[in-house]
Amino acid sequence: MPKKSLGRDAARIAAVLAATVITSLAVQPPAYSVQREAVAIVRGVVKDTTGALVPGLTVRLIKTRTVYSLRPPRSQEQGVDETRVRTGPEGAFELEFPIDPTFHAYFVRFFDPKLFDAVKYRLPRDLDITRHVEAGRTVQANMVLELQPTWPQVKALVDEYGAASPLGQILRTLGLPTRREAEGEGRELWHFEAAGVSYLVDGDRVVETRRTGAATDGDGPGKPAAEGEQPAEQVDEP
Repeated sequence: MPKKSLGRDAARIAAVLAATVITSLAVQPPAYSVQREAVAIVRGVVKDTTGALVPGLTVRLIKTRTVYSLRPPRSQEQGVDETRVRTGPEGAFELEFPIDPTFHAYFVRFFDPKLFDAVKYRLPRDLDITRHVEAGRTVQANMVLELQPTWPQVKALVDEYGAASPLGQILRTLGLPTRREAEGEGRELWHFEAAGVSYLVDGDRVVETRRTGAATDGDGPGKPAAEGEQPAEQVDEP
């Protein structure tokens, strides 16, 4: 075969190969670097000071940041309830949430004001887990709830009257009466000053309800303090 023919054939083959490579590169999907959102995990167990596990307790993840305003110039803390769970039968919980760089602090809050049993337990402090979240660690955040000083007396009365009785339910809702006054034969007036109500009790029956004034604010039995009033506590190293 003449040399010129061989040269033309080689050139055609090279052109076909080049076109194949270009076509192959054109149809290849672009390679994107997929970055997964950073996620933090908080696990723990809730008990009380007697060692009893506490099921059904609401546990919340609160994140905070400082918000600035120019007119008028001021700054204020903004708190966001990121996520919440309830402890299981063994008092255990797990919170999983995305790490948001626009927030500078993270706390675990062991109560919901509407659901917390403030008659039995003292309001727990928040746990500051910020440095653990920023370090990308899985956080172990256990909590021990303190019993209210009056709880043994409340429990004794509830056991005496029965948890399902009207008096038992009043005691579990409002706690120990502020005072009890005799009012006639076999009757007592139970005052609950924080709730602004009194009950006239005859034996194991409630025969009259008296409104005595507006309920007072506070973190005593029957009414947890407003959110954010208690100081945060630094969580221990996991």
